[in-house]
Order: sequence, then C-alpha cells, then structure tokens
Amino acid sequence: MWIATWCLGFVLFSCPNCLYVCIGRAAAQNKTNCDSQVTKSKPQNLTVANVTSRSITITWLAPKNGEDGITNYYLYYSHDNNTYARLMANTRTHTIVNLIPYTEYQVHIVAKCDQYIKSESSDTIVQYTDVDGPGPPIITNATCVPGTNGTSIFLQWTTPRLFYRSVDEYIIYVSDTSDTVKNFNISLPKDSINSNHNQYIVQNLTDNTMYELKINGATNSFLGNHLIEGEASEPRSVYLHKDCDNDNTSKNNHNLIENTKSLLIGLCCVLGLLFIVAVVLFWQCHPVCRVYFHAAYYYLEDPPFVSHTIPTLPNSDWWKHKQESHVVTVDGFARHVANLHVDGDIGFSKEYEIIQEESMNFDFSTESSQLPENKSKNRYLNIVPYDHSRVKLHVNNIPGSHSDYINANYIDGFEKANAYIGTQGPLPSTIIDFWQMMWEQHVYVIVMITNLVERGRRKCDLYWPNEGIETYGFIQVKLLKEELMAMYTVRTFQVHHTRAKKKKNVPLGRTIYQYHYTNWPDHGTPDHPLPILSFVNKSAGANPADAGPIVVHCSAGVGRTGTYIVLDTMLKQIKSEKEVNIFDFLKHIRQQRNFLVQTEEQYIFIHDALLEAINCMYSSINRKTLTSYLQTDIADCKIASFASDFEKHYKMITSFVPPDYMLISANKPFNRNKNRSQEFVPVENSRVHLTPKPGIEGSDYINASWIIGFKRLGEFIVTQHPLENTVLDFWQMLWDHNAQTVVILTDMSEDTDSLIKFWPVDSDTTLDSDNFKVKSVQEDKIGDDYETRDLVIQSVQDDFMLPVRLIHSKYSVRELSSLIKLLEIVQMWHLEYQNGPIVVVDKFGGTEAAIFCCLTTIGKQLQHENLVDISLYAKLYHNQRPGIWKDIENYLLLYRALELMSGGSCFNVLPSTSITSINNVANGSHSSLTLPNGNALSPNKQNGVLISQS
Repeated sequence: MWIATWCLGFVLFSCPNCLYVCIGRAAAQNKTNCDSQVTKSKPQNLTVANVTSRSITITWLAPKNGEDGITNYYLYYSHDNNTYARLMANTRTHTIVNLIPYTEYQVHIVAKCDQYIKSESSDTIVQYTDVDGPGPPIITNATCVPGTNGTSIFLQWTTPRLFYRSVDEYIIYVSDTSDTVKNFNISLPKDSINSNHNQYIVQNLTDNTMYELKINGATNSFLGNHLIEGEASEPRSVYLHKDCDNDNTSKNNHNLIENTKSLLIGLCCVLGLLFIVAVVLFWQCHPVCRVYFHAAYYYLEDPPFVSHTIPTLPNSDWWKHKQESHVVTVDGFARHVANLHVDGDIGFSKEYEIIQEESMNFDFSTESSQLPENKSKNRYLNIVPYDHSRVKLHVNNIPGSHSDYINANYIDGFEKANAYIGTQGPLPSTIIDFWQMMWEQHVYVIVMITNLVERGRRKCDLYWPNEGIETYGFIQVKLLKEELMAMYTVRTFQVHHTRAKKKKNVPLGRTIYQYHYTNWPDHGTPDHPLPILSFVNKSAGANPADAGPIVVHCSAGVGRTGTYIVLDTMLKQIKSEKEVNIFDFLKHIRQQRNFLVQTEEQYIFIHDALLEAINCMYSSINRKTLTSYLQTDIADCKIASFASDFEKHYKMITSFVPPDYMLISANKPFNRNKNRSQEFVPVENSRVHLTPKPGIEGSDYINASWIIGFKRLGEFIVTQHPLENTVLDFWQMLWDHNAQTVVILTDMSEDTDSLIKFWPVDSDTTLDSDNFKVKSVQEDKIGDDYETRDLVIQSVQDDFMLPVRLIHSKYSVRELSSLIKLLEIVQMWHLEYQNGPIVVVDKFGGTEAAIFCCLTTIGKQLQHENLVDISLYAKLYHNQRPGIWKDIENYLLLYRALELMSGGSCFNVLPSTSITSINNVANGSHSSLTLPNGNALSPNKQNGVLISQS
C-alpha cells in the first residue's frame, strides 16, 4: 500500500498538471454522460397511476443510462388547444391537480440535466378525467299524497343546472324529528332522467310527523363502477297527518276560507273608503298635515347616508398605526419582493400563513347571517358578513322585505374609513336589496370582477337590465350605454327612486357606472398585471370625491374583491407616502370581511402588480396634455431627462424573456422549418392554433400570434410572410378564425425568391386544400400607393364562402403619413367584418406588424377616451410576441405617430440624429452625447415619470 502511495505521489510531483487532466476527464465524462445519454433518450414508461375528477397521478422511469445527470423534470399537459407547463423536482411521481372533470388531457414529460441539457419528450399519454357530481337540484313541489292517510309525500324537482356527461340517479334523503334518516336511490327512465319534470312518491312514512327532504343528483363514474354523488338541494319540510288528504275536511275548510275572504274583503272596502274620506278632509283643512305628508313621501329622495349607519373599527386609521417592520419604501420594494420570491416563494408563504392564522382566531359574530330569513341570501354558506361591519339596509315596506340584512361589509381604504363595500354577486332573491344598497349608500361606482358563469358554474346573477329599463323594488334602473373593451366592459346606468318626485333644479336620480372586468379567473389571477392596474386606476378614478363607497364584488366577494381593494389602496399609499404596507393593511381589512384575498397566489400577484406599477411608472397621456408632453424643447434642455426616462421605459417594456417551455411548439423539430426566423416565434399562451389533422404532428402549428386590441382580446393576428410550405396553413388560419381582412406590410421586391405571392394570381388559378379552395375575384388600387385583392375561400363540402380582402401597402411603416392613411383604409374596410381578427403580415411577423397593431389600438383609445396607454400596449404586445421592439427607435416611432395622429407637429423638434443618441444610451453608452445644436444628451438616471398625469 505504501509503495503505491509513494508511486502516486512521485507521479503527481513530477507532473502536477496530471491531476487537473484526470479531474477534467472525469468531469468531462460525467457531462458527456449527461449530454449523450439524456439528449438521446427519453423518460421511460410514463403511466397513469390514479385518476379522479380533478386530478391525474402519473409515474415514470428515468431515461436509460441518464439518471445520474438529471436535476428536474418538465411536465406538459394540454386540453382543448391549451397547454400548461410545470417544473418538478427530480422525482418519479406527480399529481396534476385543479383539472376540469370529464376532459381529455394529453400529458408528456421532459428530463432536465443541469441548466443546459434537456431530454427528448417522453411518449404522450392521453387520459380523461373522471366525471364530477352534479350541482344541486331544486325541489319545486313537496306535498302530502291524497288517499294515503298521511304516509306518503309527492316530490317533484328540476334537473341540476350543472352536471358532467349525465345525471344517472337521484338520492332522496328523508329525516324526521328524531333525526332518523332514510335514503332512496331513484333511477328514472333514460328519456326523463335529464328533463325538468322529475318526480317520485316517498312512501311508508309516519303520520303526525314533520319531515325534511333533500335531493342529490348522482353520476356513474366514467372510469369506475361507483356512483359519484353531487351537491344536495335546499331542504324542504312537510308535515304529514292523517287528515291532510280528507276530501270532506278540505271541502269544509275551503268553504270556510271562502266565506271568511268575502267578509274580510267587504270590511276592508268599507274601512278603505272611510280612510280616504278622512285623508281628503285632513288634507283640505290642515296645511300642517300636508307638510308632514310631503316630508314622508320625499324621505327616500335624499338617501339616509348618516353616520350611525356606518360602523368604524378602532384601527380605521390603520395607516397611522402601521408596524415599521412591514413598511417598505418604494425604492426598496423590488428587493423586498425578490426576497419573498426566493426558495419557491417561501417568504410569501410565511406571511400569508400568519395572516390566515390570525384571521382564524377572530371571534367576531355573524349572527345576522344565520337567522332563518337571511340564510338563503348568502351565495356561499361559509362567506358571511361580520355583524360589527356589515351594511344595514333601511327596512321598508317592499313585499317580502322585512330585514335590514345584505351580505356586504364596509372596508377601509387609504386615509378614508369605509372607502369600499365588499359584497357577493347578487342572487335572484337579493337583487332588490342590492339596488336598495346602491341608493342608500350614495354609490356612484360598481366594480364587478366575475363573469356570470365560469367553468359551467353560476357565479353571479344578472342584476342589471340588458336593455331599456327595469325596476327592482322601488329602484328604477335604466341602461344608458354599454362599452365593450378588450379586458372589461363599462355600463352606464341612470338610477332613481320611484317614490321620489323631481325637485326644481335638481336632477332626478343619479348616474352609476359599472366597471366589469371580464378576464380574471375565479380563485386565480390575471395573466399580466398591467391591464388590471389600468382597470383599477380608471374605475377608482371615476368615483366622485363626495360619493359614497365604491362597491366591489366578485362571486363570493372576498378573493378577487380583496385583491382589487388592496391594489387600489396601496397605489394610493405609493402616490401619497412613497411606501407600501400590504401585510398590515390586509390583516386590518380581514377584521372587516373574512377571507379577503382568498389565495396565496392572489397575495403574490398583489406584490408583483405593485412592483410592475412602480417600475412601469404607469400613467396615461391625456389629449389635453399630449402637446405639452410631446414637446421636447431643446432650448430648455429637457431632452436629457426625456432620453433617460425613455431608456427606462424601453428596458421595462422589453424585459420579459420567455422560458423554454413557453416556446415548446415553435421549437419542435417538425415545426422549425415553418419559421422564417427563430427570433420571431409565438409563445404558447398567445399562439394561433390551426385545426389539427389526424396523424400529422405539428399540423396545429403556424408562426402566428394573437394580439390584443382596444375592443377585443384577439383583435389582431400577427404572422410572418408565408413560406412555400406554409401557404395552405396561412389560408387554413383565415378559414378557422373567420379572418376577412389581411394587411400585407412586406416589401416583396427585396427578396423575390423567399417572399412569394401566397394568393392565386388570377381568376383561373385556385389554391386547393382538403377542406376548401381559394379563388381570386378581382384586384384594385386605392390611389397609387395601395393595392387590394378580393378573394373567396370556398368550402368543398357545402356552399359556405368566406370573402377575404388583402390590402397591400408599398410604403414602409416608418413613413408615418402613409402609415396613418393605411390605418384609416383598413378600419373603413374592416367595419363591415367585426367578427374576425385583422391579420397583419410582415416578413417575420415582427416590428412592422406590431407598429401597425399598436397604432390602431392607441388611435381608437385616443378617439374613445381622450388618452392613450402606449407603454401598457407596447409591453403587452412584447409579452405576446417577444422581440417585436427590436430597438428603441421602434418605440419612439409610436410617439411620433401618435403626435401626428393628434394633429400636431411638435414632436418633430427631436432631430433624427438624437434618436441614434437615445439608442446609444439604451445600449449602454454612458458618456454625455452632444446634439447638433450643442446641447448635451445625458444618460442621467432619475426617478422621473415618463408620462405626465392629466
């Protein structure tokens, strides 16, 4: 042994580099193992281990001979052209949760070796999730059956509104006062099982007994032999007794009731006549009486917005009692959020857990919500208002209304107690109460953050008129206007009390605005924070200073509602105090309404959104201040500050870099030859899908991306100039998505070999596909600068035809006057075809197309709202198709075009040479730059706001 050691030492002493060679070879061998083994093989034996209605558990084996180098696995699963990705630990099993029942999923995994190497994709498995239980039926009739001596109950109910696949059985639960429960499994005939006329007679019961009945729908498991029971109906009570069906008794009782009715009607008529006479006499004889009558009649014209109706907590001035440890300055907020995100968001988890635990220990009463007459007014059994902060209605004489209860709470804001009312989405039985609250609380703005139906479940009932006028109790609501935006809808209502009479010089009623955000998933968060930040600013800014609380509701009135309230309050705190205190504020408002900010994901989103607001320095350019903003007066040395701010904005807008899993379709080997350039490829969450062809991999792929517009989420499709192997895919895209307007921005003279004509050149030529053929109809010109081609896509199976117009400009988008004229031409044509998107084509589906889409959008916004959000749309466009703003000049071009569209010329004082200077600043040159007039363009990094506030 000592001889071997001596020899080894001698060799290393003689050749010290040998040690490094040995170590290097070992490391290389290990890396080679990772590279050669993992990249050439794939995870093995991907198998489904367990399936439920909302989860799939999978197991697999490591790639052959590559197990040692694996650090993680990527999981990909998809359904209905939606693909999701998850990064998992180095494990051999995983459960995919939060799935949709009775839905087909395609699942595959990829092994990851270190940070560079990924394996081939495993085999794809296809698996249906199981069905879930149906929703609750509604009992429509529960009565004693005649002739049974009080031992049978006739039961009738409607089919559940929500069910998966079918409702196969019903289970009736019958309980009596002794808490004895009987259940009956009912299998109705297949032709009536899903109708709304289900009925059954429950027999062999005991007379002189009160029974409570509930019904559950049930569905046979799609994957097993068991029955999956759904939600129970609301209970119905029936008292059985022997005489309940006695004909003679019923007849005698009926005669007695009819005689009593006649007597009472006659008596009421006499008393009513006497009362009217007395009122007329008093009215004529006593002026004081008239005054009192007048005051009572007009009482509700001025809503009772008085202090005793609004409770306050000791810490309603929470911003004055903040804990220093949780106050974060604006300058330190980015570092604070980054620290919370480390180690898999462990910091967020700890903070949110503290908030949850403290909320669970609250001992606030909710007695009003549990009163028998109020239970049915709660959409969810566990989401009820605290008594000390609940909104109380003024009891009135509306039929059926005897309670001051509504599921709503006052919630504090920044430097304003009771700035909001958080409430649930109205039920059919609470719509009258909802509008009564609007009137009594002087509400001018309603913020709605839910759709009426989500994932097949009713989340909120329609509480406003679709058109015209509806009356809810004493409150009349008239829909004046409905404006549909891409992310939200604004409805304008005229509201007044029907028992109020118009006073002189006082308008009747008031205008209420409803801001309805339509793109925020239940229990989740929006895809990007910028649109919701814009929505918060606009909706909260619409509330007058002297108005009552802003009413915010989602479905339950806690998750999305709480997120909105925290965002608005923190934005106000940032503006006023230059600091953020999310943790303490959320703890405070949870004492006013339970479960506000319902998930940890929503808590994280609040932080990320506020960081985006700070980094983006978000604000809008108002038409009134547009000229002064765009005026870059060199003589006043404003250009240096402008360039510095512009650099910050450009970097912020283009900061998103898509991870590999978001480019999986574009990077698949069989799709790469469909891309002109790998610089411009679609990300998964915005790529355009084609109808897949059975057995052909990648047949659903085209290099095209959905782009948001002002009015619609998918107002545009941006795509590359078709290649020879993608021409039919291009026309398939138009056919699949009903696109009838195509704008071609390609200069086809620059590369005649690659930039082919992808349309039929004459009326005798057709492009033929399996499902359609494309024919040319006519060509035309608009002046000397624009060409149009009219074509039709005709189905080969039937007579359906889709007309398409191609509009081709010979000018570059950088020639602004021609570009703005092109925008007008396209919009005039497209007005007739609003159902489909505008398809915009340039060579790579990149910068030129993005400029066209962005200017179309901000032009509509300027016309509609008298303001523009250039930074918002520029960032959203980059996130939907990364790389489209290749340099800062592209971004500056948007402002030049905006200034020209607004009718001015002030922005042209910025010389073209200064654009190069700004580019140099953005690209990292930090020396002062000299403009032609001698002024310095400094890369000064200030915290100035790029866009002025109106």
